[in-house]
Amino acid sequence: MKGTDMQTIHTKAGFKVLRESLGLYQSDVAEAAGVDVKTVKNWESPRLPRARATAVAWKYLENLAEIQEREVGCLVEKIVDETDGNPYPLPYFREQDLAAEDARAARISNAMTRKVAFELTRLAIPYEFRFEEEAADDERLSEIWDM
Repeated sequence: MKGTDMQTIHTKAGFKVLRESLGLYQSDVAEAAGVDVKTVKNWESPRLPRARATAVAWKYLENLAEIQEREVGCLVEKIVDETDGNPYPLPYFREQDLAAEDARAARISNAMTRKVAFELTRLAIPYEFRFEEEAADDERLSEIWDM
């Protein structure tokens, strides 16, 4: 599914799904949209039907989804070209071991890794998740992923 497909119907649940699929917290969106976290919570709350995400907030998420989709496509293409039948290692970061800004980057990276895994499953290409310290030695990863 293309990131832009999600813009057809702007619902509260759709906003939350898109935000979470990108690995973002409500605070990340609040910062980008220049609003309080409570405002983003209201946008996602079914109890507050009048509180709706702004066009700017939707555009922010949809643009990120398009970027993520392109990056996932490039990664999958490279992995397909290199597949040798052995499970391909996919990096997964342990957020709790990282500083706050690094944890945000890890959430975003993990969201992308999950989408890559979904595509590899669809293509019947074997893969395995590895924590960063387990994956750092694998040269296949260092060539494709920025580790």
